[in-house]
Amino acid sequence: MRHWWHQVGRPQRLALLVGVVVTLVRLSLVGKGTMAFIDERRYITAMLGLRELCAGHGLAFLQAIHSMGARPGDGLWRVIPGLGQAALLLGLGLNPNAPPSLQAPQAFNVLIISANALLLYKIYRRFFGVGLALLGVALYSSLVNTNVYLRHLLPYDHALFFFLGALWLLLSAPKDRLLRRYALVGFLAGISYAVYPGYFMGPALLLVVGAARLLSPQAELRQPYRFWPVAGLLLGFLAVLAFLELSARAAGTSYFASSRYIAGTILQGSFAEGFSFIGQYYWAVEKWLGAGLLLLFGAGLLRCGRASFSSAGHISVVSIELQSLVIGAFAAWLGYACLVALGHQLVFYGRILHFFAPFVVLGALVALQAITTRPRLARWTVGLGLVVAVVSFADFVRAYRQVDYPCDVAYRHGILDVRQIAAIQTTGCEPSVLNYRLFGPAIRNRPTRPTPRYRLVNFAYLYPLTCYRPVPLPAGRVVATTPYFIKYAPYQFEGHSGAERALLRQYAFDFVIVGE
Repeated sequence: MRHWWHQVGRPQRLALLVGVVVTLVRLSLVGKGTMAFIDERRYITAMLGLRELCAGHGLAFLQAIHSMGARPGDGLWRVIPGLGQAALLLGLGLNPNAPPSLQAPQAFNVLIISANALLLYKIYRRFFGVGLALLGVALYSSLVNTNVYLRHLLPYDHALFFFLGALWLLLSAPKDRLLRRYALVGFLAGISYAVYPGYFMGPALLLVVGAARLLSPQAELRQPYRFWPVAGLLLGFLAVLAFLELSARAAGTSYFASSRYIAGTILQGSFAEGFSFIGQYYWAVEKWLGAGLLLLFGAGLLRCGRASFSSAGHISVVSIELQSLVIGAFAAWLGYACLVALGHQLVFYGRILHFFAPFVVLGALVALQAITTRPRLARWTVGLGLVVAVVSFADFVRAYRQVDYPCDVAYRHGILDVRQIAAIQTTGCEPSVLNYRLFGPAIRNRPTRPTPRYRLVNFAYLYPLTCYRPVPLPAGRVVATTPYFIKYAPYQFEGHSGAERALLRQYAFDFVIVGE
C-alpha cells in the first residue's frame, strides 16, 4: 500500500485526500430526505422482495422486483444496502422504515457518487493531462445536479455508475480480445438500463463510441471482421434484457410490457421546454458555473466538429473517441429534445440532465485544452477552476442543509401512524393534488395514540399546481412550520413546468403541523 501511495503522483494523492473530505461532507448531509418523492416508494417494494427472498420465497421476490416500474435492476442492486438495513435491525433493533436505518441506503448513494467521480477521472485521463482531468472531476463533483439526489432512494446515480463503468471499459479495451471486452460493455450497459430505463441514451452512445474506435486507424482490424465487436456489445446488452424478460415471465408478468407502459408516463412537465430546459436548469440551479460550462461545451463541440471534418491525412489533436463522445452526447440530447418539443413523447427532468452532466464537463475540457497551450496559463486555469468548484460545492452544502422534508418533520414531532392525523389540507387548488400522503415512517414496536390529534398542511406532493390558495389554519397549537422542500430550486425541475416553478418561488408554501 505504501509503495502504491508513493507511485501515485502528488496531484493524484492530493485529489484522493480531497475526495475523502468531500465524501465525508456528503455523508454529513444524510439522515433526512428519504421518501420525499413518489418514486422512492419503489425502494420499499425492493425491501419487501428481499424479505421474501430471505424467507425462501423466490417467486415472491421476482414478483416484487418486477413490480418496480420496469426497474428490476434497481431492485436487485438494492439488495446490498437492504442487507445493511437487515444487519441494523438484527444488531441494533433499528426499524427499516425509520430515518436512522434509512441512512444505510443513503450512505450507499454517497459511495456510488464517489465511485462515479473515480470512473470519470479514469475516462478524462484518456484524453487530457492530470491537471485538466482533476479539474473536470472537481467541476463535476461541485455541481448541484451531481449531489442533489444523494439523500433520496432513487436509481439515477446507480444507473450512471454502470454506464460510466461500461464507458471506461470500452475506452480502455485492448487491441486483442475485443469481442469479449465489447460483450462485457454491452452487459454493463444492459444493467444500467435495467436500473433506470430513463438513460436509454447510454447504450446508443456506447454503440457510437465503440464503432468509432473500430474505424480508427489504430484499431488495425481486417475489414471483414471490423464490426464483430459491435455485435458482441449488442449481444451483451440483449442478454441482460432477455434474462429479465424470462424472470418476469416466471413471475407472471412481462418486462418488455412494463417498459412500454413506463415510457408513456414520462409526461410531468412541459413540452415547450424541450430545447430550453437545459439552459434554464443550469442558470437557475448551477448559476454562473452552469452558464460557463454550457458556453465552454459549445466551444468544445465546435472544436470536435472541425476535427471530425478534417482531411483524412490530417492528424487531429482531438481523438476520434473524444469526438464521438462529445458529438454523440450532443446528438443524444438533441434527439431527446426533439422528442419533447416536436414529438410530445417525453419531457425533461433534472434527473435526465444527470446523464448529460459528465459530457457537458467533457466538452468544456476540450475547449479549455485548446486555450491552455502554455504551461503557466494551464496552471492558472486549473487553479481558478478549482476555486470555482470549491465555492460552488460550499454553496450547495449550505443550501442543502437548510432543506427539510415531510417525513422527517412528521417523525421528529412524534407522528408515526395515520391514525394520529385528523386532516390534511394543501395550498394547491386541484383536488387531485394529493398524489400521496406522508404520515411519517410506521414504527411497529412503538405505540401511538389512536385518536386523531394533528392537522397537517401541505404534507403532500404538490403536483399539479396551478394556483396558490391560502389555507386558514385550524384552531390549535402550531407545532411546526417549515418551508416546503420543493421551494429548493433543483427540486422544482423534477416535473413542474415553468409556470408551476414561478408559483413555488412566489408564494410561501410551508409544511404546518397543528396539534390539539
